Amino acid sequence: MNLPVPTLNIAEDAYRFRGELDRRDIISSYSGPLTDDILSSLGNSLRTKMEFDETDRKISRGVFSALVEQAQNIMRYSAETQAPPSGRDLEGKSLEDASLRFGMVLIGRTENGTWYVSCSNVINNDVVARLSQSISSLQGLDRKELGAMMKEQLRDGPPEGSKGAGVGWITIAREATGGFEFDFFPIMGTDKSYFTFKAYFE
Repeated sequence: MNLPVPTLNIAEDAYRFRGELDRRDIISSYSGPLTDDILSSLGNSLRTKMEFDETDRKISRGVFSALVEQAQNIMRYSAETQAPPSGRDLEGKSLEDASLRFGMVLIGRTENGTWYVSCSNVINNDVVARLSQSISSLQGLDRKELGAMMKEQLRDGPPEGSKGAGVGWITIAREATGGFEFDFFPIMGTDKSYFTFKAYFE
């Protein structure tokens, strides 16, 4: 006896997913390959939304700055990648730099109205300890201490393996007036983990 195949109500499914985003007060969400164009679009829509909400300018600047810094971390370091098709002009880039890198960006508000930017991506397990130590060293420092650390980092130059100036996490920590948190989730059966960083602004 052949049983009927259940029909997925795609509208209901989408509506429930939308409801979950609303329940969590997530203003904007994106998951997939991150590029400069996508980051620009996310930033422009976020800026407009915050203007419409009449969000405090200091908070708006902090949220926008954290979005850019965290998204760039995904574009530079995510271990979830897709290489360009063979024969594609790399425009002088290495194969690694020309590859797409994937991640997730969530921008929302907590129950008490505090804005946050949360970014997640896959990383290799061999960088977990170093990354954890680097970010943990910033927790509890005030703006003056973070500013001094930034000047020192700029003077010494980027750390080994860095694709930027090496001050991205310091910048986010300075802007995150509500603090920040981060976590790692080991992906079973692989040598990778899922990394999430969440910065708060109030």
